[in-house]
Amino acid sequence: MSGRFFQMGPQTHAIPMEMYRENRERVTKALKVAMPTIKEGSLVLLQGGQDKSLYDTDVDYVFRQESYFTYLFGVTEPGCYGCVDVFSCRSLLFVPRLPEEYAVWMGRLFTKEDFKVKYQVDEVHYVDEVSFFIATI
Repeated sequence: MSGRFFQMGPQTHAIPMEMYRENRERVTKALKVAMPTIKEGSLVLLQGGQDKSLYDTDVDYVFRQESYFTYLFGVTEPGCYGCVDVFSCRSLLFVPRLPEEYAVWMGRLFTKEDFKVKYQVDEVHYVDEVSFFIATI
């Protein structure tokens, strides 16, 4: 185990990030059993939750991640997509490309490598690259 955990606060239960990798493996195995004619190169693509603003202001509703996306990736940030290759179980996470100016409000912005380590996925790319990477798999 890597020592990385999903936790919603200091007084909440810590879940090993390895569990999400195991969930992806479990889902891909189940898909191959449930659909024996599934073809090589088949993918599962999920969209995570999006931020919603209150009356088009700079105030957001409390963010809640999409449940299936959470089950497979454990990602807490909005605006992400996740992709899993059904046969190899290779996982790709797509994160929003944020302008550097956002660091003024958000602090240091995560790099793609930061997301890769945090969520234990095989690759991380930006959301604006989804169609390119899906086409090349």
